[in-house]
Amino acid sequence: MKQILLFLLFFVFVAHAQTTKQLKIIDAESSSVIPAVRIISGEQVFYTNEDGMVTLPEQAHILDISTSGFETLKEITYQDVIKLKPLYKDIDEVKIVSIEVKKIFEEVLKNYSAKYYDQPALYDVTFSQKSFENDQMKLLMVSDGKFWTRDGRYNNKDAYKGKLTGFVQLQVDKLRYFQTRPRDFDLIEKKSAMTHDYVGLIFFDYELRKVINLINTKGSTVSGFLLYENEEDQEISFRIKTTTNLFHTGTFTFNKTDRVITQLEVSFDQQGFAPRVLKDEAGKEYVQQLGNGTIRYEFYKSGKKYVPSIFSFKTDGFKYTSENKTYEYRTAREIIFKTFSPTKERGFKNPIDISSRFWADMKVSDEKGLVNLSESELKFINDKN
Repeated sequence: MKQILLFLLFFVFVAHAQTTKQLKIIDAESSSVIPAVRIISGEQVFYTNEDGMVTLPEQAHILDISTSGFETLKEITYQDVIKLKPLYKDIDEVKIVSIEVKKIFEEVLKNYSAKYYDQPALYDVTFSQKSFENDQMKLLMVSDGKFWTRDGRYNNKDAYKGKLTGFVQLQVDKLRYFQTRPRDFDLIEKKSAMTHDYVGLIFFDYELRKVINLINTKGSTVSGFLLYENEEDQEISFRIKTTTNLFHTGTFTFNKTDRVITQLEVSFDQQGFAPRVLKDEAGKEYVQQLGNGTIRYEFYKSGKKYVPSIFSFKTDGFKYTSENKTYEYRTAREIIFKTFSPTKERGFKNPIDISSRFWADMKVSDEKGLVNLSESELKFINDKN
């Protein structure tokens, strides 16, 4: 009887092990791993982690592998390691062709509803958040759930009235991973009113408006250059500088046929701003130095319109000084839109507060789904000290 039980347990283990497979994506020239590569398999979207790894269902059929700056592969037979060729080695080597990026941004925003899905939609999502203090990880949260949007856009009027759930809702089904460590800096931050950026930046039209407003600011300068072009797409770099020494630089992919931006990555540099002397909730004085950030969006075509596959927002270089001690912080927030489906539903029965630390009151699930943590993230989760 004992032998039969052991055999059954072994069979279950082997069957489970065969339900998934891992894929590693590397640079064909340098052999270095490539993070944040998008893999479309059937109607599902996956992304490689910091180690260039992704976990796929065993029967996954790879339709598309793509990331900015590298070739796109289609209809790929599964391999343990896939190599992507870079489109260009160095921006300095690219033939300089000037592009009027302002016109492209304005055209895409003007035709936004015609190009991007603008009806009620439901997405299966993986939502993650990380934070670091002096390069030491202090928070890691990964959850799976569902994301509902009324029309794929940010509604300023509803937001000002405190009616976020009228156009965007989040439902968390499983808290896959959660670990936190106390910060060394004992700052008690003041509770501030919700800024539009926290939720607004999830929506591409919100960021488009911010970039266009920045370009139109008196004294701002903007330049754009063509990095790469094929029959379908242009990959373009741009740089915006304001009179207050605020810099925005980035790249985007413009589909020439559909006249739509399918990928945008923009970085901002605020370190030229003077430090600010502030007080925390307890009245303790400290000095804040603003840092940098990077925002990223990607879209793919579903039917006749484009739907999101990822939103990420990373910050670094934010410094707080108190009592002659300086603490530097960086954060990362990401939403992977794994599946897309039109819906007639008007949201969820019990949506969570999308701007809250909802994970604090949730139990971590034993089921990890297809979440694929990096080695450093696994070390942090398993570190009992």
